[in-house]
Amino acid sequence: MTLSTRGFGSGGLFLLAAAVMLTSGAVSAGPITGPLTGTFGFDGPGVLTFNSGADFIDFCSTVTGTTCNNNGTGTGDFTVTGPGSGSFTGLLSTTTGTIDDLTDATPPATGYTYLPVGVPVAIDNIIALNGFSTWDFEATLLPLATCGTPPTPSQVCLGAFQLNQNGSNVSVEMNIDGKLINTTGGGSATTYTDLAITGNFLGTTIAAVEEGAVTPAGVFSDNWSASVTAVTPEPPTSMMMLLAGCGLILLSRLRRSRR
Repeated sequence: MTLSTRGFGSGGLFLLAAAVMLTSGAVSAGPITGPLTGTFGFDGPGVLTFNSGADFIDFCSTVTGTTCNNNGTGTGDFTVTGPGSGSFTGLLSTTTGTIDDLTDATPPATGYTYLPVGVPVAIDNIIALNGFSTWDFEATLLPLATCGTPPTPSQVCLGAFQLNQNGSNVSVEMNIDGKLINTTGGGSATTYTDLAITGNFLGTTIAAVEEGAVTPAGVFSDNWSASVTAVTPEPPTSMMMLLAGCGLILLSRLRRSRR
């Protein structure tokens, strides 16, 4: 099988860690309105599998040895590493949530959320925090991974995944673009986000990770992590030029009125 044209991994199971990196804000006793800013993380173990062009990530609820148990609900569980910061200072290590099981298989497999590589989507609540139902982490795109030029043995790109050899360890990285929508307060306020997911495999090689991932059991790691970056969107260039033009017109009129 040729892995260099692949996107996800098929039949795979992994629970990952995620951190959300935004800007300022604070949790208050009441609901937060407007854009959410701050940081938080969550983590857990899992198994990644590639299989015959049909790629899946099945997130874990529980683990037996090095096997990620499939709970059959279409989501996996996670625990926040906490505490969070900014708008997320109320998220502690006791906070839990879920993340969607994902596939790029066509047609999508039953029980999985369809997330094709390089195709715009709008998937609400790809991650969800228990007790914070008004926070919608919406996925909009799974980009194709990019590697350096020329390619090297220490870095391989397989569809959405970038595999990096770091000494005796291997990291498997992917990114999900999206929006963080706060539905509190009569409308939604959004910030742009990027969920960067990394699985760390210790004492191995890229070739060994690939070989393990194409087996039915997949390849196990108890060390998945991720980061999400969300920032309040800047006005587009055209809008900024329009505002600047309006400012010049107003300034000209003020000068004329003074004369």
